[in-house]
Amino acid sequence: MSLVEAGMALASEHDLDALLQRIADISREVIGARYGAVGVLGERGELARFIYSGIDKTLADKIGDLPVGRGVLGALIEENRPLRLHEISDHPRSYGYPPNHPPMQTFLGVPIVVRNRIFGRLYLTEKQGEEDFTKDDERLALSFAAQAGVAIENAALIEEVRSRGESLAILEERDRISKDLHDGVIQSIYSVGLSLQGSVGLLRKDPENAEQRINAAIAELDNVVRDVRSYIFELQPHLVDEKGLSAAIEELARDFEINTLGGIKVEIPDEAVAQLDATMQGHVIQVIREVLANIARHARASEVYIEITTFPDQIVVTVEDDGIGFDIESVRRGHGLHNIEERAARLGGTIEISPKSPKGTRHLLNIPRGE
Repeated sequence: MSLVEAGMALASEHDLDALLQRIADISREVIGARYGAVGVLGERGELARFIYSGIDKTLADKIGDLPVGRGVLGALIEENRPLRLHEISDHPRSYGYPPNHPPMQTFLGVPIVVRNRIFGRLYLTEKQGEEDFTKDDERLALSFAAQAGVAIENAALIEEVRSRGESLAILEERDRISKDLHDGVIQSIYSVGLSLQGSVGLLRKDPENAEQRINAAIAELDNVVRDVRSYIFELQPHLVDEKGLSAAIEELARDFEINTLGGIKVEIPDEAVAQLDATMQGHVIQVIREVLANIARHARASEVYIEITTFPDQIVVTVEDDGIGFDIESVRRGHGLHNIEERAARLGGTIEISPKSPKGTRHLLNIPRGE
């Protein structure tokens, strides 16, 4: 099952208990693991629920009590970051397994985030067909966990509305938005995926037709991106006001990593942020958003670096990538570069785009400092 198909499957489930089981089940197929589980955290950070997959009921009854968050699972809860292990028993927090428990060696765990808080953890063990879980597996698991977080939030809100007996109109509106996302954005992405799969078979037989189909798929993805952006702007219009510039950039960075499976590093010192007023910060976050979107579309980058530095006469926002670069004029014909240049002008500054050695592209937003 592809990541897109997995997202569609999760989006269609609104019962929270059933959804958690589907997350555990589907994660094994998406990542390629023999066993999977979802651990739900309680109010005090303890492991309140544990939903497993890959172990039948007969064996589960023989094993007995479910994990409560000690050992390796407890370490993952406390550290709040992904964890990959070649051998679970080598971890200093490993307690071993109870009688009748199947042997498990390789391990991958990632957080599931809902409403900017850690809802729980996704656990995967016994990588199929390979010796260890890889960094790519980790990034894929983070992407799947992000989809799971959205689905959990949707299911939890519907459950909350029903339990409180609130206005039916609220529930209907929530269902409408969910249906729009499922039937619109997600279906469009799935359609593009099928079109690209078909294009692969045509590359040798009919390259001209394959090129046309690929270009059409790219155009459709641009439409999807615009649709998703509209949801983001409507749902989070005051991202910087609510979280501050540094936190807003970090959130963009996480979204970029999840959506592109690329790495990203951010260095935003507090003293640099202090030099930018609220209006300037709003323009800066939009510039970075557009630059990251262009990198995701055109650069094929595996690593991105974002930094804000201050100088006596100016503030410089740097975004660099290690991708293949792109034709500036081709991007200029779209809206992305126009929006970046417009934001820079509102700041009284300039945007410079140039090749970076040995490969990649460097974006420099130069903002003059007032007296």
